[in-house]
Amino acid sequence: MKQALRLLFVFAAGIHGSEVRADDAGPELFEKRIRPVLVEHCYGCHSQNAKEVKGGLLLDTRDGIRQGGDSGPAVVPGHPEDSLLLQAIRYDTFEMPPRQQLSAQVVRDFEQWIESGAADPRDGPANGPKRHVVDVAAGRSHWAYQVPRGHLPPVDPTGWASTPIDQFTARGLREAGLQPGPPADPGTLLRRWSYDLTGLPPTKKQMDAFIADHSPEAAERVVDELLASQQFGEHWGRHWLDVARYADSNGGDINLTFHNAWRYRNYVIDAWNSDKPFDQFVREQIAGDLMPADTVEQQAEQIVAAGFLVVGPKMLSERDKEKLQMDVVDEQLDTIGRTFLGLGLGCVRCHDHKFDPIPVQDYYALAGILRSTVTVEGIRMNNVNVSGWNEMPLPMPSEMVAAREQFEAREKALQEEIKQKKSALDALTSDARSNPANLLGIVIDDTSATLVGEWKKSSLSKSFVGAGYIHDDKADKGQRRVIFPVRVPVTGEYEVRISYTANDGRDSRVPVFVQHVAGKQKILVDQSRKPRLGGLFEPVGRFHFDADREASVTIGNEGTTKHVIADAVQIIPVAELSENANVIARSGPPSGSDPAAVMELKDALREIESLLKSLQENAPPPLARAMAVTEREQVEDCRICIRGEPHNPGPTVPRGFIQVASHPDHEPPVIQGSGRLELAEWLVSPQNPLTARVTVNRIWAHLFGHGLVRTLDDFGTLGDRPSHPELLDSLAFDFMADHWSVKRLIRRIVLSKTYAVSSAYNDAAWKTDPDNRLLWRHDRRRLTAEELRDSLLKVAGNLDPAPGQSPVEGMGESAVANNSGEDTGKKLEAQSMRRTVYEAVIRNDLPDFLTLFDFADPDVCTAQRNQTIVPAQALWLMNSAFIRSQAASIARSIVGDPELSDDEARIHRATELILGRPATDEEVRNGLAFVSGFAGREQDSESTMVDAWSQFCHALLASAEFRFVD
Repeated sequence: MKQALRLLFVFAAGIHGSEVRADDAGPELFEKRIRPVLVEHCYGCHSQNAKEVKGGLLLDTRDGIRQGGDSGPAVVPGHPEDSLLLQAIRYDTFEMPPRQQLSAQVVRDFEQWIESGAADPRDGPANGPKRHVVDVAAGRSHWAYQVPRGHLPPVDPTGWASTPIDQFTARGLREAGLQPGPPADPGTLLRRWSYDLTGLPPTKKQMDAFIADHSPEAAERVVDELLASQQFGEHWGRHWLDVARYADSNGGDINLTFHNAWRYRNYVIDAWNSDKPFDQFVREQIAGDLMPADTVEQQAEQIVAAGFLVVGPKMLSERDKEKLQMDVVDEQLDTIGRTFLGLGLGCVRCHDHKFDPIPVQDYYALAGILRSTVTVEGIRMNNVNVSGWNEMPLPMPSEMVAAREQFEAREKALQEEIKQKKSALDALTSDARSNPANLLGIVIDDTSATLVGEWKKSSLSKSFVGAGYIHDDKADKGQRRVIFPVRVPVTGEYEVRISYTANDGRDSRVPVFVQHVAGKQKILVDQSRKPRLGGLFEPVGRFHFDADREASVTIGNEGTTKHVIADAVQIIPVAELSENANVIARSGPPSGSDPAAVMELKDALREIESLLKSLQENAPPPLARAMAVTEREQVEDCRICIRGEPHNPGPTVPRGFIQVASHPDHEPPVIQGSGRLELAEWLVSPQNPLTARVTVNRIWAHLFGHGLVRTLDDFGTLGDRPSHPELLDSLAFDFMADHWSVKRLIRRIVLSKTYAVSSAYNDAAWKTDPDNRLLWRHDRRRLTAEELRDSLLKVAGNLDPAPGQSPVEGMGESAVANNSGEDTGKKLEAQSMRRTVYEAVIRNDLPDFLTLFDFADPDVCTAQRNQTIVPAQALWLMNSAFIRSQAASIARSIVGDPELSDDEARIHRATELILGRPATDEEVRNGLAFVSGFAGREQDSESTMVDAWSQFCHALLASAEFRFVD
């Protein structure tokens, strides 16, 4: 048995009760018909003499065959239906031996042997490699798998603590022989609050008011104001979009545009602003489309929320659709695991988790839920090999639906009427237009040309000049020509055009030869493309013709493989084209037409087009669609994929949840439909030990720079242990008891003294706790990419506060072809002045400034961004056109402010705008020296002053003080 045997017996069937006593024929049957087969076909890979024991399975001892390998027992005495060895030799789920199936008689012998009790005289232990066994019950002893509970805050004998949070952190400091750092000054604290809660710097008005307010309620007032602002949801919503791997395009192999992803983004922002209970927020993202709703608006919102499962990257051009479906499920499961549970589940697709008590059965129990859910649906790009993603129409009030349907019906009727009028107008004028007498310049029809070789007349295709056109066939290529004689009345420069009827049967490299004063020139014309001028003529160039010399235009068929068309040649003096180079006909009604009928049709056409324009200008909103999942018509449990391979199925696993995170004394719910509703409820159950802890820890990390558990998306046995376990548990317990209110949790944290300590360095504390796990100071942090861009816009007075909608509207189906070399994302960098959260996130093509300042990878769940320091960041701050533009805006406002009478006042204003504080005396002196020494400055030159102050403001914007928060 060869390499394929490593796939043998990957997953365990249930172990049944006591052995069945073998009958008298058992040992004889084993020795005569079972052992010889095992020796010949199995021992090569599954015995103690094998070079490499495959699958951890030994079949050369009784203990080995019953203990089994990586999958569990190979033989269950008395139970043939549960014996994986029998399944393998039947080729039911496994195919062993891999090279040739055993005979039906041998299979019956094994059935009889197992049914009779699997008598086996082979003594000796199973000394092969030990099988990894997942002990879920023992695994629950890990701290993260125990349900959080409240803890009584310890008393702080120093009296420093003012909140339960402070009491827990004070104890940790005290036990380490440390003291809390000094409080941050009011200006620093306000700037910290403002950035942590809204992602924007405080205004001068906010700063002045807070510093002047010495009342006990001052801090609460500021925090409540920031929590209530629209900017709060925009900032904290972006945190959530990191873990939700949000993007406006698919990325991967075909970077298709997600035109409706923005609805999910705005849903997230609105949810954080409205303080939607977090448990409801979770339910809606897993099963919003299945939840009951009181209003149409609520139903639409919940459908949009289910976009969480759809916005991830997908390998849409995967031709193996079964593999695509399992890959999508795998991506969804890993995202759900990291986002809500702090567990990586991706590796469990192939095998039991190597470190955490998560068996492969748990993975496929969840996979069954998501396989019963429609995420990938239909096709894109009119290509059966390119899959699409599921979108749903959003419910709207019945009157809005009726209005839209009425509009669309009326619009369609008017468009059809316009089409009919245009056809009638064409019928009246086409014959007249084809008359050479109605065309500009000199027109030589094919009837006036000299033909070399056989040419066939036709009038089948429209449009043409005169009575018809001529064409060749596929014979005699290179032997046929049509020579149009050219005689001009006046020597000069003329534009030469040829007429032909285009379609796919025409050749794309038709040679046209123009004989003119300077000689003969060859031009190749693509006759498969419609002529550019009125669909009738294609210009081939401008040439000098002499009135006293003969000239010609020749159309040949040499080098062609498809049909060549010769219809007419138009020669127009270039001087007559100065006003309109695309004109082909004379002004006024064409001769041969009925002027009254033409005028009547044109008037009617204008009236209908006016009606259509008015209708479209007052159109009701279109029926909206959203990226969302839906239930599959036929739900089903999932079979284990052996080693993660979709086409190597193993046993079926009933839909369910992660056992180690489920309370052992609680009956699992009865799953209805796909099971997404039950999954959502399980995630936010008070008995689930992970969701509340993971969420609280992530919120803490956004406020302190690191979590109480520093591995934000790994709460497993290899993850970090909490620095303050009782504090984490109490916060999680209180979070659930407080109706999962995110705003109240954040408020509680940022009003603590623990949060308000300064970032000042203390050498003694650093030596004891260099990583600041005990929170003796507040860690300094750099602004995120979004905070940096938004702050630059805000201090320059250029930030547009309006919420955005689709940032990829008008982009088309494909955001950017991966091999096109386009820079779509970079072009989007400065398209709007809205907050960066509303800008397009194009996978594979993020704007440079986002990637430079460590924007989250939109392909994966990102619980915490990296924070790098690289030279390119400093270069961007010094050289970026964007930052220079914002510096110039500030400079113009300062120079143009009549209240700022001198340079010292301007220095103070610039410093307050950019750094949020007045300039120091030293900064004033340095600023005055810089501005006055600006090269070539003249006091009465406003442009020079703006240049000088732009440089000054640029220096402040590029400073560490601007881009760091203490």
